[in-house]
Amino acid sequence: MNFPNNKKFFSTKKILLVFGLVLFIFSFFRENESIEKEQIKDKKQLFKVEARVFKTSLFSESLVLRGFTEASRMVTIKSQVEGKISSLNFDRGTHVKAGEQILLIDPEDKVAKVKEMEALLDQRKKEYEVAEKLFKKGFRSELNLSKSRVNFEKALATYEKSQVELNNTRIIIPFDSFLERSFVELGDYLKKGDKIVKIVDLDPIFLTTTVSEKYINQLKFGQKGEVFLKNGYKGVGKINYISATADTETKKFEVQVELKNSNKKIFSGITGEVTIKLKPKKSFFIPSSIISLDENGDIGIKTIERNNIVKFLNISIISDTGSGYWINSGDRENITVITRGQDYALEGDTVDIEFEK
Repeated sequence: MNFPNNKKFFSTKKILLVFGLVLFIFSFFRENESIEKEQIKDKKQLFKVEARVFKTSLFSESLVLRGFTEASRMVTIKSQVEGKISSLNFDRGTHVKAGEQILLIDPEDKVAKVKEMEALLDQRKKEYEVAEKLFKKGFRSELNLSKSRVNFEKALATYEKSQVELNNTRIIIPFDSFLERSFVELGDYLKKGDKIVKIVDLDPIFLTTTVSEKYINQLKFGQKGEVFLKNGYKGVGKINYISATADTETKKFEVQVELKNSNKKIFSGITGEVTIKLKPKKSFFIPSSIISLDENGDIGIKTIERNNIVKFLNISIISDTGSGYWINSGDRENITVITRGQDYALEGDTVDIEFEK
């Protein structure tokens, strides 16, 4: 049997071994390169962002309502009797006290009427007394007694009416007020129902405003607010009226805030505003820099949810402080929000989070 040349055989074997080793090394590095590429690819998909956890705090929203002042009472005094004005004791544009007499209608005929009715009343009273005594003795019927009593009561009513007419010749101010306007002059003859003066009550004075249906249930009678008027007045008022029905056109409810005005420095018709603190509720305070817009232009923030997935969360802004916003918390106690990189992280992306230090 003939064997191949040993040197040639071993040389070929060595070449094959080296070739196999090279092929193995090449395959190994190619596989590692593929794995590294996959890892790099995965890392590229996990965009790195900075985030911060925000917790709820109690915040009282400030409701600012604008309106104008109105007198608490505005009355036009009219004549209750006929007659000529014999005395005029007021100046338009001045303040008068309750009970002060500002005008007198000539009472001459009214005085005579009272005296006449007084005499008639005295006569009817005596007639009734006599009829009553005779009835008790049996000399007068019950019908005659009844007629005497009716005549007496009529005379009494007529007398009282004449007294009222006499008293009505004196025009008395019913409450502390400002004499806004006069409709008469000395010597004018007045008929029943003619206007004499218009008076307004400025203490207290009301700031009348309106509120939308969104806030109407958050206001209550007696609730206080800070008031600022265009005449420079600053003070505290309280709600004294809330309408039960909204305006048919504006769909807003009327609200009145009562202000003390003892020095009468606040006039009716001045514009102003009242700031009312609403009931505190849980809210988040976020910086304005983290606000984003979605593809529809809706305002919101980008939060990190389970498994580091980005979600766009629509927000309802309660108040803008200038340095940030108070937003409704909903039913959440805390939220994780992207504070850096939110413009590049899309909803649904999985991100690599680094929390703010």
